[in-house]
Amino acid sequence: MRRAIVTGANGFLGRHLVQELEQRGVAVTALARRRRSDPAASARPADWTASIAQIIETAAPDVIFHLAGRAQGSAAELEQANLGITRQILAALRALGAAPVLVCCGSAAEYGTAISDGVPVDESALCAPRSLYGAMKLAQTNAVLEFSAETGVRALVARIFNAIGPGMPAHLALGDFAQQLVQLPPSGRLLVGDLAVHRDFADVAHVAGALANLALHPSARGVVNICSGRPTQLQRLVEGLIAQSGKSVSIQPVAERMRPGEPGVIVGSTARLGALGAMLPPPAFDATLARIWQHAQTTAPPS
Repeated sequence: MRRAIVTGANGFLGRHLVQELEQRGVAVTALARRRRSDPAASARPADWTASIAQIIETAAPDVIFHLAGRAQGSAAELEQANLGITRQILAALRALGAAPVLVCCGSAAEYGTAISDGVPVDESALCAPRSLYGAMKLAQTNAVLEFSAETGVRALVARIFNAIGPGMPAHLALGDFAQQLVQLPPSGRLLVGDLAVHRDFADVAHVAGALANLALHPSARGVVNICSGRPTQLQRLVEGLIAQSGKSVSIQPVAERMRPGEPGVIVGSTARLGALGAMLPPPAFDATLARIWQHAQTTAPPS
């Protein structure tokens, strides 16, 4: 892999993937809604979707990592950001007759009710999303798989579980908690939902490494879970984040943050990931939480 395009390059995972690829000596064309902080970076602005065919032709990538998407918004916004942009990329590849490896980022939200509490879910599960976001990501997955079947282009959908690390957005639990902690005085109350749940957490840097490794594996195609295969209680991570802050903070569950009806334990199967030699390293949550806290402090708006 010498050249790659990364869409969503300024997003949470995108920033880490660009760094991973550049460390491997890959020339990256970064496509994002806004430019990276580095003025020398080759990120393009929001209108890149209108010229995606020209960008692909010019960059001549070996791999396209398609991370651009949206987790929140109206039905129309979610459809355009997750399915519409994907269709534009697929149409461009068809028109050019180009065949770079396509790595598209999906989500564990695609599984929905196919998840049984505490049972590792594998890629053969019959997806039934609970959320509109999950439904849009599943539609994106199906579009990519259909394109691959029609054209023979090697395409991979990385169905990512709970990536955590510095720069997490506020719509993710630990990202929200980190932002709350930064704004709290030396003592205060952290507002939370259900911390008894167990989820499959993985360091975002390890997820980025797995994406790069899968792109290089000639047998990696179709859907592959990107997960640790280990359930971890959210309470443990929240307590660790509070410890990193050094603040005397009490935890206060509030009703509006609860999500009734969700499984207590969600964990992914790593069988396919392991067969492809892309297993994630064992989690080192203390180090990950330290990086989350450090980043939250340096990026917090002035009070």
